[in-house]
Amino acid sequence: MSLALASATQPLLLELHETLRELDPARWRAEKADAIRQRLNSLRRRFEAARNGASGADPHTLERVVSLEARLEEPAPASAQVEPWVAFRARIAPAYEALVSALQQHRVRVPSLRPTNYTRSVLHMLNGAGLLVLLALVPSNYLIYPATCAALLVWMVEGTRRISDTWNARVMRLFGPVAHAYEYGAINSGTWYVTALFVLALLQDPGASAAGIAVLAFADPAAGLIGRRFGRTKLIGGRSLEGSAAFVVVGFIAAFGALAWLMPASLGTMALLALVAAVAGAAAELLSGPIDDNLSIPVVAAFAVMALAAAS
Repeated sequence: MSLALASATQPLLLELHETLRELDPARWRAEKADAIRQRLNSLRRRFEAARNGASGADPHTLERVVSLEARLEEPAPASAQVEPWVAFRARIAPAYEALVSALQQHRVRVPSLRPTNYTRSVLHMLNGAGLLVLLALVPSNYLIYPATCAALLVWMVEGTRRISDTWNARVMRLFGPVAHAYEYGAINSGTWYVTALFVLALLQDPGASAAGIAVLAFADPAAGLIGRRFGRTKLIGGRSLEGSAAFVVVGFIAAFGALAWLMPASLGTMALLALVAAVAGAAAELLSGPIDDNLSIPVVAAFAVMALAAAS
């Protein structure tokens, strides 16, 4: 891809990312509708100008830019109600993510969209709660076997998704209610989650594993919801100070409860371990970069608990 197209496209995508974030149900304000329409029209013209002004760009990236332009040419909703805007965003998201993926191949980073998905958040928490029950009932030395089988299964599915577009479409249709648009062309977050569980099973430390699972299950959705609704102070990785603060608070509560259940100790010890798990998980979310935080958060939080427990 030419340097000219890379330089011109990245800031436009960043601006489009911020615009599409405003179409999230948790952030929507009806009075912004007119300004968003004008911004989208401006972005479409500027994408077209960037494409026309580029030379030597690879066909794959040019195709993605043209596809995104076509989506932006669709009339924006005339209504100020949130529902048509959310549907409008859903139509743009696949083309946006496809261009983000194309830029990543050239080491140009733009954040993916992570819209509010209450179904996904609820499933996230239910999965975590179920795993905590499993940790309480099954000896840790036995968990490595189902964890290994699950990891092999999800990575087999990932491999076959790369071979067949038809199979990929079927898999993503199955997970449609809880999938993000970027996952259609990337490794699914669920795959990274199962991989993290495999790593935790190898540790054979129920308390640390429980803390990592609890932090991911409850703090991550809380941070997303608070960050999208109230996040104003920007941090790295598209996160916000408000979302990260919510992560630490909810993560501390979740980790404390998990530790009290599975690794009871003095209140002071459990509080310190829970705080370390929450802060480590929040740091992992901020600093993960291209690594999916469904892998980094539970693993980093668990290792932090193990390190502190060993040092105590």
